[in-house]
Amino acid sequence: MDNALETLLDLARELPERPLLLTDGRTYTRAGFAGRAAALAGRLTGAGLRRGERVATLLEEYDNFFVAMVAAWLAGAVLVPLNKSLPPADLEWLVAKAAPRVLLTEDDGAAPEGPARLPALAAELPEQPLSPSLSPVAPDELAMIMFTSGTTGVPKGVCHTLRAIGGNAGRVAEVLDLSPDDRIFVNTPPYFTSGICHFLTLLARGGSTMGRRGFFFGDGLLAEMAELGCTGFGGAPAHLVRVVEPLADDAPVPERLRFWVSSGDHLALDTIARARRLLPDVRLFNMYGLTEVGGRLCVLAPDELERRSGSVGRPLADMTVTVRAPDGAVVPAGEQGELYVEGPLVMRGYLDEPQITAASLTEHGFRTGDFGHCDADGFVWVAGRKDDIIKRGGEKVSIVHIHEALRALGLFADVAVIAVDDAILGHVPVAFVVPADGTPIKRTAVMRELRGLLPASSLPSRIVPLDEIPRTGSGKAVRSELLRLAAT
Repeated sequence: MDNALETLLDLARELPERPLLLTDGRTYTRAGFAGRAAALAGRLTGAGLRRGERVATLLEEYDNFFVAMVAAWLAGAVLVPLNKSLPPADLEWLVAKAAPRVLLTEDDGAAPEGPARLPALAAELPEQPLSPSLSPVAPDELAMIMFTSGTTGVPKGVCHTLRAIGGNAGRVAEVLDLSPDDRIFVNTPPYFTSGICHFLTLLARGGSTMGRRGFFFGDGLLAEMAELGCTGFGGAPAHLVRVVEPLADDAPVPERLRFWVSSGDHLALDTIARARRLLPDVRLFNMYGLTEVGGRLCVLAPDELERRSGSVGRPLADMTVTVRAPDGAVVPAGEQGELYVEGPLVMRGYLDEPQITAASLTEHGFRTGDFGHCDADGFVWVAGRKDDIIKRGGEKVSIVHIHEALRALGLFADVAVIAVDDAILGHVPVAFVVPADGTPIKRTAVMRELRGLLPASSLPSRIVPLDEIPRTGSGKAVRSELLRLAAT
């Protein structure tokens, strides 16, 4: 699916009354969705938007955002999704960086100054045919600027063509073997890369998306999906943890549920094992992705979970992952190095960051900043981000391995581990944990159990109990906030 617009318009013509999006009691057929997007596109051009200009969104309802996304593309514009929950100062910085001509909003509340504001309420838009005066974005034109979450620093604007965004969705749809009868439940904000990818992936095969805000837990999520007739779920590892950890062995599983997609962060081995036991007929796809490749990059299929648990799988079609030493040389299978990516889904570059772009888009491909290895069969194993492999007093320590060990103890509802600077050792790991059932932890007992799972160099320097791990809407731990907590 290289052209998401053509796919949508074809579907609207072929089976116009089939549902495309369901959210908070509102249902949009293929034709109804396309008609509303066409109406909003007309309003954008009527407001003076010119081809190639940018449209930013401050939208958190699924229907408002996805209709606005397609409307921007129909109007020939570049979409800039913004996180409405960010502090005003952060939003002002992002708007100044992106310099959009129009800002689409849901209300009359405070919004950054500068761009013209236009309401984007999908349910109130009329259905209109596609105007011949519109000039939609072409497949190889810039279509979206996705800002990275900024969990480790300043967000960067990732520039993507429509072909890369749609191509990512089409390749994943092939892997999942989707059909028009599939319906996915999405529980991440629509403006995050994950939400966009899931919507476009179902669109690629004519399926539908069910989006709802607010985290669901345990059998409550399963009951919600059963009521809605969902065949799949797409979210972060945190979603799967929140479902399977409190789930009873005899909890009913939705009859139509057949696949589960987990992406965006590390999926712990104990979570995989528990999910396979409690959801035996549900196919679990573990995915590794990057905003810089339009979403997903590698997929570990369900039939490989047993033999290769811990791997993120093989790259999508036409994509290549190589593992390289600091001098750029490819290292042998099984040896660790930095992951580089080549293929048609790689971004054009970072918005107005020529030096960072040049350092990232190298002669060997996109330099991910992730470390790991490839085995002899081409499966990718991610050890963590560059700053997840630390030197502690001269010894290499994997933050991911510490995370796995803490999860394996079965004492915590949630876990996050970060590296902090140390004047003597260079860096040390600090663990943040949410005790299961609110039971106070005994640090000495936890450390005693960890000594049976980790070498001395990998033991956390501190274990900090929290009521909740700060996470982004897509489920990633907010490292900047954890660093602040570690300093207190």
